[in-house]
Amino acid sequence: MVFRAGLMAFYLFFAGIAFAQGRIVVHDDLGNSVCLSGPATKVVSLYAGHSETLLAMGYGDRLVAVSQSDDGELFPGIPRLSRNFDPESIIALNPDLILSRPMLEGTHGRALDVLRRTGIPVVNLDPPVWTSLFDYVRTIGELFGDRDDVQVDLLARSIERLSIMAETRRAGGKKPVFFLETGEKGIRTCSPDSWAAGILELAGGVNGASDASPLREGSPLAPYGMERLIGITPTLDVYIVQQGAMNDVTEKSVYERPWIEILRGKRILFMDERDLSRPSVYRMESSVKRLTDFFFPEDL
Repeated sequence: MVFRAGLMAFYLFFAGIAFAQGRIVVHDDLGNSVCLSGPATKVVSLYAGHSETLLAMGYGDRLVAVSQSDDGELFPGIPRLSRNFDPESIIALNPDLILSRPMLEGTHGRALDVLRRTGIPVVNLDPPVWTSLFDYVRTIGELFGDRDDVQVDLLARSIERLSIMAETRRAGGKKPVFFLETGEKGIRTCSPDSWAAGILELAGGVNGASDASPLREGSPLAPYGMERLIGITPTLDVYIVQQGAMNDVTEKSVYERPWIEILRGKRILFMDERDLSRPSVYRMESSVKRLTDFFFPEDL
């Protein structure tokens, strides 16, 4: 702990120097120290979760391009890059920051290296799990010149407000036990510390599969299996089916499953995976409100 405290003091001192000189230095999730000459003003976001969080933090007007997977309706007039983007198309936008994620170094490493060689700062941030959310928001705030954790304070208040809302709706009643299906094949659920699990618990639910282990370290997905699902089914109140690229199912196909009878008497909810599993501060409030409405319906 002493070492950590010392390291933090050194970091804050170093960061303070960087701010004082007008520069901003952040340490990204690849362990790189990335220096910006000042707060980011023209940003290219290569990941939809980053783009939406920037929007929620009030930095949407600084985006000059977003990824192909971004929702175009959220970013009218802002170019969406092709999936295999040409670095020249980004250089032409003259950005002062590229916000990426570590996994893109494997698929777009050459293009990102070209951008770095032109002097454009590239910051790699992992999509946050619930426990890393505040550090993630703090780092993004620093990139945009937030020196006083204003964004972290706003996020904390928002989470507290949502938690109070869920508790008020629960009114002392039982918290519903849920199982989230993130994949039909082999029955997958969410990792206990994933973004999805955090959103569901913030809305007042209890994870019935909290013993699940991540597919691999850091993965938001967790294999569970039919046998284990059958074992916990008597304890479940709600079965949630995430729909999207990771779980390409329809309501009809779910209700026609040969084993659907084990869910008899359970309430089933279908939700778009972008609203549940995309770590997006922008979607957090609407997703929690929808889940709270489902967990604690006013007509019961």
